[in-house]
Amino acid sequence: MNRTMCRTLVVTLVAVSLPAVAQQATLSICDYEPPESRISDLGIQGSFNWSDGPYADGRNRALSASLVADYQGLFSSEAFGRVLNAHTEVLGTNDGWTADLSAAGSLRTFLTSNLFGVGVVGIDASTRTGLGVDLTGGVGTGRFRDVSPLAQAIRIQDALLDIGELQAPAPNDTLLGLAQILGEDGPTDDEKVVRLAERLIATELVPGNEIGIRGLLAIEEILQSGAEARLCGRDVQARLGASAILLPEFSLAATGILLVRFAAVPDPVSQFDSSAQAKFRLARPEEMSIEANVSYVRLLPDGWTARASCRMSIDRMWTVPDATVVSYAASGSLTTKVFGSVGLSLVGNAQYSTGDEAMTLSLAVHLEADLF
Repeated sequence: MNRTMCRTLVVTLVAVSLPAVAQQATLSICDYEPPESRISDLGIQGSFNWSDGPYADGRNRALSASLVADYQGLFSSEAFGRVLNAHTEVLGTNDGWTADLSAAGSLRTFLTSNLFGVGVVGIDASTRTGLGVDLTGGVGTGRFRDVSPLAQAIRIQDALLDIGELQAPAPNDTLLGLAQILGEDGPTDDEKVVRLAERLIATELVPGNEIGIRGLLAIEEILQSGAEARLCGRDVQARLGASAILLPEFSLAATGILLVRFAAVPDPVSQFDSSAQAKFRLARPEEMSIEANVSYVRLLPDGWTARASCRMSIDRMWTVPDATVVSYAASGSLTTKVFGSVGLSLVGNAQYSTGDEAMTLSLAVHLEADLF
């Protein structure tokens, strides 16, 4: 049952995405190629629960708290790229506190349009397993692009169609022109609204050659929605280097890493991401660490956002000698903005690891802040 959990999630996400892919067949969002891609996204999610029973000795006192933070940073130009990704979790209960941090930063130089050389520093830290650092370099192929401007342009078109401010879908070259305006860093949102309206009026698809107040407000709302960046692309990397376990006991070994990543935008309001990494010691290749991740995010009507993710990891004598630990984790959430950048989330989690008697299930309500 535990092994089918992630498979069921993937099949469901693909089924949900297929209709949207068909609708956008005339202009694929992932075909958009900006001259540069810049993404910086930090999200924090936390919860706290405390209760105390009627007994004076505190036997019914309960405490639980969690803090989860994710950061994604990307810059990519024709010749150079850098990526910084980090994930941290802090959990507290009556039994104590645990903290986990995984982060990786990379620099790459493109030798051709897709072939690149790459250097990576990775950190894995945990109060349960210790501290490890990787320093590797190698080659890879592929590229990621920020396609948020075209996704926003299509959302603006769809919003104007819904309220009757556009008589028909805009031509592809108009959508690409809107994306170019949306992708510029200098102009303010008000200036962009004016230029977007002028570009749409030039198509002669706007009734009366003038976008009304409702249409301008719809454009402004999308510009200020703070939706997560939309990323497309794929890459494959093969790297060699050194891996050091600093805590609890020092060890150093030559290491090989294989990494595959894929990101797609099935439609303007969704994002699909996946990755798989295998890390092994060159002298003892049977000692390895494998991790795979799949996630899906979709904007829903009335300001709601749905998220689903699944993670599987296999630690075969990498952290603990003569032990193999397989872990599964799946989560889903519904989030809406309460005010500003603060949101309210309903989150469910399921986890299972080798040695557990049963799956761990949780359901919680969180306050969430998207800082930038």
